[in-house]
Amino acid sequence: MARRNATPERDDLLRVLDELGSLLRAWDEDRWADWIERDRRLIAEGHPDALGHLLAAFGGMGSLRDLTIHPANGHAIADDRVRPVNDRLRTLRGAAFTMATKLRDDEHLAL
Repeated sequence: MARRNATPERDDLLRVLDELGSLLRAWDEDRWADWIERDRRLIAEGHPDALGHLLAAFGGMGSLRDLTIHPANGHAIADDRVRPVNDRLRTLRGAAFTMATKLRDDEHLAL
C-alpha cells in the first residue's frame, strides 16, 4: 500500500517509533516491540485506525507506560545502564504519545 498523508510530523513520529521499537526489541520486550512496529507500518501506510491503536498502548494498567527495564523485571541489564535506558524509554514513549495525539487530533479537525 502506498504511503498516504505523509507530513513532516508523521515522518517524525515514524522515526520515534523506529527507535522505540528497536529499544524494546533490544531488551526482549517483544510484545511491545511487535505492537509498535505494527502500528508504525500501519501509520506509514495511512491506515485510518493506526493512531488510535498506537495510543491504546499507553492506557490502563499493564500499559507501555508501566514498563521499566530493570533486572527485577527479568531484563539482563547492568545496574549502571538502568537509568539511561529508562530515561531514553521515557523520552521516546512521551514523544510517541504526544506526536500521535497531535496527529490524531489534527486528523479529526480536518474531517
